[in-house]
Parts: sequence; C-alpha cells; structure tokens
Amino acid sequence: MKRLRKTHRHVGEQTKWRKKIKKYAFATGAAAAMAFGAAGTNKALAADTPDPHQLPVSGDTDGDLLADIEEDILGYLNFNPDQNRNLIPDGVELANLCATDINDLPWEDDAAPGQTYKWWYPQMGLHTCEICGATMPMGPGGVTNPTKGITVTFPFQLTLHYLEHGSFSYDGYYGEEPVEGRVDVPALLQALDVSLPLDPNDHQLPVPNDSDTDLLSDKEEFALGYQPFNDDQNKNAVLDGVELAKRVAQAVEQLPPQSQAGPNEIYKIEHPLDGLEQCLVCGQWIHMGGWEIVNPRLNLRYPDPCDPMEGVFLPDLTLHYMQHGSFSCAGSIHTGRVNIPLLNRVLEMRFPFDPNTHQLPLTYDVNGIGQLAPDANDLDGDLMADTEELKAGYNLYDADQDEDLLPDGIELAGQCSRAIDDLPIYDPYGGQPEPNEPYKVSYFQHGLERCEICGEMVNMGWWEVINPRLCLSINVYDITCHYMSHGSFSYSGTQIEPPYDPFHAGRVDLALLTYILEMPRKCGDLGINYLPGDYNKDCKQDFIDFADFADSWLKSTDPNENGTAE
Repeated sequence: MKRLRKTHRHVGEQTKWRKKIKKYAFATGAAAAMAFGAAGTNKALAADTPDPHQLPVSGDTDGDLLADIEEDILGYLNFNPDQNRNLIPDGVELANLCATDINDLPWEDDAAPGQTYKWWYPQMGLHTCEICGATMPMGPGGVTNPTKGITVTFPFQLTLHYLEHGSFSYDGYYGEEPVEGRVDVPALLQALDVSLPLDPNDHQLPVPNDSDTDLLSDKEEFALGYQPFNDDQNKNAVLDGVELAKRVAQAVEQLPPQSQAGPNEIYKIEHPLDGLEQCLVCGQWIHMGGWEIVNPRLNLRYPDPCDPMEGVFLPDLTLHYMQHGSFSCAGSIHTGRVNIPLLNRVLEMRFPFDPNTHQLPLTYDVNGIGQLAPDANDLDGDLMADTEELKAGYNLYDADQDEDLLPDGIELAGQCSRAIDDLPIYDPYGGQPEPNEPYKVSYFQHGLERCEICGEMVNMGWWEVINPRLCLSINVYDITCHYMSHGSFSYSGTQIEPPYDPFHAGRVDLALLTYILEMPRKCGDLGINYLPGDYNKDCKQDFIDFADFADSWLKSTDPNENGTAE
C-alpha cells in the first residue's frame, strides 16, 4: 500500500506538472510564442501520458524536469520546456541520451587510455524501484571522464533504471530504508559530452501572412519583387527566405569597417556594448550590441531610427538568426524582425545568388582603355545598361524578368556563353558546305592572356560567331567567353607577365550577339514567352500544370483570410 500511495502521489505531481506547462504557455506572452510556437508545443507535451518514473524537480519554472539552476549552468532556457521542439521535455530527452551513452561506455578495465568509462561496485542486496517495483543489484557506481577529470557517482543500477525512463532523479528503497536522490546533471552531461540535440532549422521562426511558407511574408515579397506563391523561385531546393537571410548575413559580415572603406563603399560601424543576451532557441550567449550599416552612394543607412526592434544598430542576435536562415529573432533583449526591404536596399542586394568578382560593374574602368560599358545607366541594376536592354529588347525596368532571383544581365551572359559552346565548329577551308544554322569558326592564336580577376590563362584568340540566315557575324574573344561564363559581358585580359598591362578589355555588343545567337534559343532562356497554361514554365502544357494550379488557386494574400479564399 505504501508503494501504491507513493505511485499515485507521483502521478498526481506529474498531472500538476503538465497543467503547469499549459499555464506557462499562456504566461510567456506573444514574443515567446512566436519564438518557439510555445503554446502548440506545450499543448502537445501536456497531451502525452506521463511516465511516473519522471519525477518532478523543485525550482523548475518550465516543468521540463531540469531545475532552473541546472539550466543556468548548462546555458539552457529555464522558461522553455522543449527547446528543440520535438515534443519531448528537455530533461526527459537528456536523461534518455545519458542512459544510452552510459550503456555504450566500456567498463573501467576495458577502457583505452583517456577514454571515458563506467564503473560499478556491486554490493549484497537489492534496490527496489518505488514506482514499478522492479528490483536490481545495489552498489555505488558512476562515470569517469579522465580527460576532463570528472567523476560522477550515483547508485548505479537504480539511477540507470530512472535515466532510461527519462529522469535524473531516482526513488527506491533497500528494505524499509528509502534511497532517493538526483544525479549531478551538469557534471554528468559534461562527462559524457551530451547536449540537447538542436536542429539549426529551429531558428527559422514562422512568419505571419506567408502564403508559400518560404519565411518571407507576402508583403515583404511584394516589396522585394518576389512571388508570394512560390517558395523556391530559383529552384535550388532552398526556401527563398532562408537563402536570402543567409546571403544577407554573409554580406554584412564581409562589409569593411568605416576606417577601411573606400570612397562610396558600403561600410559598417560597430556599436559595442558591455553585456550578453541569450538566444531563446539554442541558448547561446551573444554580444548585445551590433552594427550600423551605411551606404554613402544612396545616402541610406540601416536601421531606421524608427525601427521597432532597434533604432540604432542591427543587433548581433539578428545576424545569428540570419546565419540560420531567419530574419526574425527572439532573444532575452532583442525580439522582432528585420526590415528586409530597407536592409537589402542599403546593401544593394536584392537577389540571393553567389556574387562573383568577374561580374564587372558597368562603371568598371581599365587603365588606358577607360570604362568598358557603353554607359553606366542601369535603371533596374541587372548589369545591363539601359541602352543595351533597349537595343536587345529586354525590360529595362525589371531586373529579373523570368522571376528566378538571378539578375538578368548575369543570367543572359551565362546563357550566351553556353550557347556559343554548343555551336558547331566549321572550318571554312575544309571543303564542307557552310551550315544553314548558326556556327562558329576558330581563330585561336599561339599565345595566352591572363584574366585580370582570377589570373586564369586563356588563349589570346577568338571565335567568329556566324549566322548564315542573317548574314551577320561577331568576333568573341576567348577571354570574353571566360567572363560570360561567370556572368559578365564586360571583360578584362592582361599580358601574362608583370606588370600585367591591359591586353583585350572591353564589353561585347550584347544586342548584336543575342541577335546572331537567336536568343532565346531554348526553354528557360531569358526572354522566353510561355504559353498561358504553362504554369510551371517548363514549356509544356500538361497535367502537371493543372495539378500545380489546382494546388494553389484558392490561395489568397488577403491577411484577413489566413492564406486561403473562402
């Protein structure tokens, strides 16, 4: 009867603990709910049937079976019962992991030098579990990590029994004598090198009014010129918001400080503060200061003084979250969301693509030759001059006509490079009839030139690209093809010996080149006109288009309709 009453007492305490979690979910407030989806997680935790072996702990604010003082030592959150959001209370999960690791450890006599081991000194008699009545040999034991000089001692079999059930506390008896206690949790975790498993995606906080769930709200996508119903516009299997956040974090990290910035170069100003704040997802302590970002060319800076999160600097905490793919952050001091359109404009970075130093700006100047592009007027910032876009028939008001998150000039240069590679080579002196389709003739020379950007050596000759139907041709240097393959119509080659004087440098006539190549040549090329029913833009109208359309036709960007039409 004693055991039965005590078992009922533990179950009752577990029920109170579950109610405590539910109550806490409402008390944490909107910010914490945004950070972890606390209400949903706690509701799921409360719905689980508790194992009566999971003994409650005093001083446990979030009811995760880790005392607040233990969580403080470990750097965990003492107000979040499920930091990695896998619907298992953190203390239960860590206890199970410790049990698994202890079972896998070698015994002391079998351990290699420096290897962590377990030990046990069996004694006459049995310990009986107070919860289930199971019996086990008694005797002290524990875990030793000789490298760290840590030894943790506990009633070995009884404690291991409770760890396997998800509890660092244990409760049993020897005869009528109670055997109760708790493992030194921080020491055991340190000895075993066990930590709470955390998926980096846990930092990717959900965004309200996000129709395609790409972690960019519909309003932000409209402001950036993105598609609110397409979560992966560039089809690289990474959510658009996640990819953009990581690219922006990388761009901020690479900015020079003000003292090292060149004229009109974007720079950052550090705002150091004495103190740390804690990430409410992984528990990491992060500098509570941050960075001010200044763009002298545009006379813009980030943040705006009226920014709701921080009007003085971009907190280091937000960079921590952006590195994990989220523009939202939740910390012990800063909680909120980055003003994405403003930050991207200050950085002059609209698209999440790999920047390449071969992508020469239209203002690029080569000593002795001058500016390579015909002019520097680029209204949409796609690395094609306005005059070039007008001549070639592209849209000078839209930097991403095909909506694949790659600037049109970079994309078109790569497509032209591949088109030239695919052309057949014709020998005008070989006695064969001239092809009816576009072709190329090799005029390679006995010599090399050097790419000014990467130093690669290429042939100093050229290709003559000919379209017999149009009776037109254009000469394209091998160095030009090298730059186009990297996304630039401008090119700069030098002599192969120091001081690397300019050799072939300039900019290809992209309007003439695209006309001769008859661009667009295939599905996916810039400027292709898709049929009205080609919903997925694969140049075919088929059942897949209908399925994609049916999947999203009820979606709505009306914030009052929760993403679906009524």
